[in-house]
Amino acid sequence: MTRVARLLTRAVLLLATVALLGLTLWGVLALHYRAPYPWVFAPVFGLSVLAGIVLLWRAVPPVTAALPALGLLAVSLSALFTWWSTIEPRADRAWAAPLARSASVSIDGDRYTITNVRNFRWRAGTGPDTGEAIAEERWETRTYDLSKAAGVDLFFSYWTGPLIAHLLVSVTFDDAAPLTFSIEIRREKDEAYSALAGFFKSYELAIVAADERDIVHLRTNIWREDVRLYRLNVSREKVKALLIAYAAEINALALAPRWYDTLGANCTTVAFRLARQLWPGLRPDWRILAAGRAPDYVYAIGAVRTDIPLQDLKRRAAISAVAQGLKPDDAFSAAIRAGVPAP
Repeated sequence: MTRVARLLTRAVLLLATVALLGLTLWGVLALHYRAPYPWVFAPVFGLSVLAGIVLLWRAVPPVTAALPALGLLAVSLSALFTWWSTIEPRADRAWAAPLARSASVSIDGDRYTITNVRNFRWRAGTGPDTGEAIAEERWETRTYDLSKAAGVDLFFSYWTGPLIAHLLVSVTFDDAAPLTFSIEIRREKDEAYSALAGFFKSYELAIVAADERDIVHLRTNIWREDVRLYRLNVSREKVKALLIAYAAEINALALAPRWYDTLGANCTTVAFRLARQLWPGLRPDWRILAAGRAPDYVYAIGAVRTDIPLQDLKRRAAISAVAQGLKPDDAFSAAIRAGVPAP
């Protein structure tokens, strides 16, 4: 074999090794989070792939001598991906109370009826990662008039630094309380959230439909997060279309559960995908993934008031202090919007 051929062979081996090491790391983590006996299967898989890599480097050249190594790698990776393909999302787990029911929507003309709207009254809690104490559970069926759909507001709830936030999409009406949608993990009882585990089929996806006195109050007053409210510039026709898009997504999820994914199917990416159905010109942006910076993106595309400097808009968007000063019988939704710039 010539010197050039040897260099090319080593270069290909190096690239293959990097790819295999990446697959090994992914496979070990997948087994760690999802295998029934991870302390057995994860090391066995990792060591078998590493052994295959070592044998491959020792065997090449010639290529024929690498067949045992390639066979070991093929068996290890085939077993991993075959097992991975068998893990399917389910709808029949022992869900935590706030995720126990799935919403569904029926539309008859402008009559928009949604079942299992969450309207809990919260007493105390320990945060979104570890669960919460519930004062009273309320599940409601509500009917809205699509012709009275007036606007769309975005809530960003910050709990760990400026880059990480949870997005709530709230639709306002002329004659009814706002209806809020939240894309979340469908958490099981006593299950905690891990962003890393969210890459590995650890949580089903949930679309929660809720009253603001439940889902916003939970974050402002119970979990004491920094919640910001931005009111969008959007036509009534688009608001109606967005409600219909959410209805289709909610009903599809009720029929066929899906996995939550920390990067690809989370609170902002799913909402962004639905928004792109209505505004095809929207372009993907890194700030969609770093949800805490999504308000900057919304401002950049002119979806909110741009006659107000961004930093001033962010300051005026803060509603947690206002919410925490309200009494239980106060008009919650109206009060938290009082100082927020209207579209």
